[in-house]
Amino acid sequence: MTAALAFAAALAACSNPDAAVARRLPDARLHTLAGTVGPSLSTCPTEKCLTIVVAPWCGICHMAAPDILRLRRFLDTTGVASRVVVGLAEIGPIREFAAEFGPDSLLDPEGAFHPRGVPLFLVSDSNGKVLRVINGFPKTASASALADALGLL
Repeated sequence: MTAALAFAAALAACSNPDAAVARRLPDARLHTLAGTVGPSLSTCPTEKCLTIVVAPWCGICHMAAPDILRLRRFLDTTGVASRVVVGLAEIGPIREFAAEFGPDSLLDPEGAFHPRGVPLFLVSDSNGKVLRVINGFPKTASASALADALGLL
């Protein structure tokens, strides 16, 4: 019972279903783990784009990392752009956690995003208009089911 309560507390700390998010993604250009400057978050090269915001201190984010990677690989095959933004901590832990997502991970030590909870999934259009916000990790049976649940297919 104690483990279940601890898990519930961790989930509540990492995800808040009432989190308010701006109607547009910020016009911010973040550095990638590889050291390059990424394109503005307010633009996307595809009709729909998935932006996932995670933090190194979030246990749910760490548990979801393999599923996030599978989802990104699946989205690549369907022509939907995706990106992972790692923030809400000091740069050292951000870099360490971003390494799990690859060199194109975006580092956000300055706080371009100020979510009330993570992980946070934002579906936007090519101009950065937020179409859908999903707080927490929507667990599904497969990457394609998750993409469908997020409204990306």
